[in-house]
Parts: sequence; structure tokens; C-alpha cells
Amino acid sequence: MEVHIVTKIRRIIAIGIEHVVFERLAPVLRRDQFDVDWIPTLEAALILVTEQPFDILILNAAPFGEPLENVLGKIRSHESASSGAVVMVLGKPDGLDRARALKGRGVNQVMLASDPPEMIRERIANLLEVAPRAKLHLPIKLEAAVGKKDKKLFCQTENLSSSGMLVRTRHQPELGSTVAFSIQLSENAGTIFGHGEMVRHSEPEVGGIDGVGIRFLSISGNGAQRLENHLAGHVS
Repeated sequence: MEVHIVTKIRRIIAIGIEHVVFERLAPVLRRDQFDVDWIPTLEAALILVTEQPFDILILNAAPFGEPLENVLGKIRSHESASSGAVVMVLGKPDGLDRARALKGRGVNQVMLASDPPEMIRERIANLLEVAPRAKLHLPIKLEAAVGKKDKKLFCQTENLSSSGMLVRTRHQPELGSTVAFSIQLSENAGTIFGHGEMVRHSEPEVGGIDGVGIRFLSISGNGAQRLENHLAGHVS
């Protein structure tokens, strides 16, 4: 029997950022099963985020017609449905000083609009911490399509959570492709088997290693529970 992994859909709204920036960023975020929307004007966006809960708000650092402090005050107010959202501010190099001054006071992250989408996605994932990750170097076998051939890859995990893993490898199967995997947890916990989806490529300049990010789709038998039990001893 395979247990299918259900991942909560996280909602992101980009407010006022240039549409060309949004078009570059949105496909990368959607690979991680984020629901991503864009609103060009502040007034409409504030109505939406105060009435509906969002997990991440991406704001333009350029002036909205009112101070950024006022915008954050409305987002963080008790009446706002998105008061607990992660707030990321994007802007040009010479326009981020005010946003940086508000980091820790309503702003969670400040980045350049020109930063690589993969880097922005990585920062968002770190801020959300959808599932606690353990830095575990475990032997893993992947069966995946590399080029036009199916190939068995013997690799090592870089980190591991109940919802996915980062695997150290120079082979980078196509994003969106499905892979079969087996992970040797420990002598006591045994080996778990399942299927996952390639959601991102990691490179030294962005993720720190050559590797691939895999989201779990299903885990066989009681493997999901054994994984949870094993992680409990490693995640602080």
C-alpha cells in the first residue's frame, strides 16, 4: 500500500511589482505547488489581503503613494486576514534602504527584483519552513529519466523532511518528472520506498550544492510514519 502525501497549498500574492518580474518568478514558485497571483495596484491588493488569508506577500519597494510603514500597518493589523503572512520586499539597488530599515518590524526579507528567481524561491521556502528539515546525509537510490534514458542514480541526501528532500547529485532530471526512490534511514528504521516529483535544480551559487529538490508524492506501507519517527530525533 502507498500512502499519498498531501501538501498544503500556500498562497502568494505579488503586489505592485513589475509584471515582467512576476512572469519570471511565478513559474518557479508554482513548481513548489504555491498558488501565485499578481495585483498591480495597492488599493485593490489591501482589500484582498485584509479579507482573505495569504501566506506570502511580495511587495514592490517603490513608493505606493503612501509610506511603506502605513502599508505594513494595514497588513499587520488585527483585522487583517493576512496579518501573519511572510512579507518580502523586492526593488532596485538604490530603492531598498527604507525596506531594510523595516526588517524585523513588518518586513521579513528584502531582495533585489533582479535576483535569480531560484534564489528568491529558496529564501521564501526558508522563511516558510513548510516542514522542518534535518541535515541528514543518507544513502539514496533514484530511478529517473536522465536525457532520453531511464537511469539509476546512487546519491546522498543533503537534507530531509516529511514532505521532501534535497539530494546531492550532478545529474539533473527534467523538472516535473516523477522519480522512484529508496532511502536507507538507519539499521533500526530500515529503508523507505516511494515516488516523488522533481521541483527544482540546486546549484552552488543558489542552493549551495549541485543537486535536485524532490517533493514526496507517495511513500509505501508504513514508511511515512517511520520517516516521521526518524526525523523526530534529528529536527530541533
